[in-house]
Amino acid sequence: MNMWRVLFWLLWGSAALWEALLHLLEWRYLKGKTGLPLDYKETTYLPSFKWDRSVAYAKERLKVSLGETLTNYALYALIVMWGVPTLIDEYLMLKIRAPLLASGLLGASMALLFWICSLPWSWIKVFDVERTFGFSRVTKKTFFRDQAIKLILMSLVSFGGLGCFALLFKSPLWPLYLAIALILFEIVAMFILPFVIIPMFFKLTPLTQGEVAEKLESFLAEMGLKNSGIYVADASKRTLHSNAFVSGLGKAKKIVLFDTLLSSLTPDEVCAVFGHELGHWISRHAIKRMGLLWTAQIILILLAYIMFNAGFGQSFHAQSPQTFAVYAFLFLNMLVTLFFQPLILSVSRRQELEADFFAASRLGGHQMAQALSKISTSNLGWLTSHPLYEMWYLTHPPIYERLKALKDIP
Repeated sequence: MNMWRVLFWLLWGSAALWEALLHLLEWRYLKGKTGLPLDYKETTYLPSFKWDRSVAYAKERLKVSLGETLTNYALYALIVMWGVPTLIDEYLMLKIRAPLLASGLLGASMALLFWICSLPWSWIKVFDVERTFGFSRVTKKTFFRDQAIKLILMSLVSFGGLGCFALLFKSPLWPLYLAIALILFEIVAMFILPFVIIPMFFKLTPLTQGEVAEKLESFLAEMGLKNSGIYVADASKRTLHSNAFVSGLGKAKKIVLFDTLLSSLTPDEVCAVFGHELGHWISRHAIKRMGLLWTAQIILILLAYIMFNAGFGQSFHAQSPQTFAVYAFLFLNMLVTLFFQPLILSVSRRQELEADFFAASRLGGHQMAQALSKISTSNLGWLTSHPLYEMWYLTHPPIYERLKALKDIP
């Protein structure tokens, strides 16, 4: 067994064991959560929170997360042991004379393989976990429609990605061209996301009338901003979870509020949530996250270039650029999990606190805290996590930490 294969299996074992350990630590942490701590009672605005039910919900979600994680690592192992990309690529090259088309079809084939392995866990998540706890309203028809859209999008991106890589690989400057291509793709994707992708899953209706609309317009006027797009998503057809998000860049952005949010919060509380999302935009969080992503991608592309020149492809019998790309992706993705993921998510959690502060400093800390408390109560989201699990998986700080940060804002 050569050096790169040894490194692959060492990395595979380390990443799989580390992620399994993180889930085990979180499970033991949740088992110790038997009631509402005293310091929570000082902060909680809604003491009717169902603590035991929240713990049970978190445990069920953790089981699914562990199942998905271990399935992915098992798939990685089978792909490498059986040389799946090489076998598919050789078959396509025999049947298809157009090399770029064959490259793209390899990408679509790999997307299909990962989609098939994720499908059972998606089903369990929607129909066993979310429905058991009263959140999911997804019908079987909607579920398979969503999954079909997901497969199409994954296949298109993978088809274009490997086809593009095979084309760019012909140049000795392929790392530079690949970095530029990725950046351009992600910018275009951010612009089209609110107009093409999100409407595939939600019907978006402009929020133009009612007390909530008036308060949001008034808030924007106080900030000296124009309303460039506030929309309500018909999320209640799929879930009872409450949420809000900003999508897109520049003038192409949309601030989306779930209809479940509007039905569960007062107009002032909705305004606070809107202020949080506006804080993300004013603080240019999306652009900063993209800058961090691009930095990480450039580092990974340079590593891929070093790997190629050091014989990584030959170690896995990769006879074409596209098969090298698949094996390199698996290797680098595990590297990201172990070393890049905590850094990227720490930035995400910090930005959430900054957005909270933005809203609270303009609309009042109590108003923001009340909105967060209601959302967390309805979403069964009051729990903290094990510090290491939080570091590797959480995009948002625990609600308790967010409320503590708002405590001194009048």
